[in-house]
Amino acid sequence: MFIPTKEHFCNITPEEFEKYSLKLLKEQTQGLENLEIQHNVIIQKSDGNYQIDGKIQFDVMGIRYVTLVECKHYKNAITREKVQVLYDKIRAVGAHKGILISTSNFQSGAIKFAKEHGIALIQIVEADLTYEIRTKPNVIMMDACKSLYNNGQPYIGIMQIGSKSGFYCKYLRNDDTNLRDFLVEEKEKIYE
Repeated sequence: MFIPTKEHFCNITPEEFEKYSLKLLKEQTQGLENLEIQHNVIIQKSDGNYQIDGKIQFDVMGIRYVTLVECKHYKNAITREKVQVLYDKIRAVGAHKGILISTSNFQSGAIKFAKEHGIALIQIVEADLTYEIRTKPNVIMMDACKSLYNNGQPYIGIMQIGSKSGFYCKYLRNDDTNLRDFLVEEKEKIYE
């Protein structure tokens, strides 16, 4: 599996990144009841206004769930502080979950903070990026390199989610439901 925390930068424009992120969110959340995806939202609260890159709302068993999305088109690794700002927005507006989507990798502090607070991290990479399969450092398990695939799409998202046993990655291809599953799972199940 491609390790998204390794140095890699998806070379797309900020506009292309925003469009792809919205497309990814729409593909991954199909079928959710009363689904609404908004871009560039201002949420007004008593302590001020909060600008959010994306907001996902849907219903499950009569309960309205809200997820905040931050998009970072960066070349440098995402720091803990960027994830912490998203977490603060989640708490301030009363959202249930958060997702940080980036064109770059994530520093270890950002990964640790996201794991502790139930925030999904998604790195967008080129779908034709190749990688080697290794059983342990510097030992190649297969001679041929593998290539990420997303049904002809130029990019693929790799979502990182924390659990009690560590952090795991899932590909966000346009034919699976990994992001939707993350959004509707009970928080307790994610941390099992």
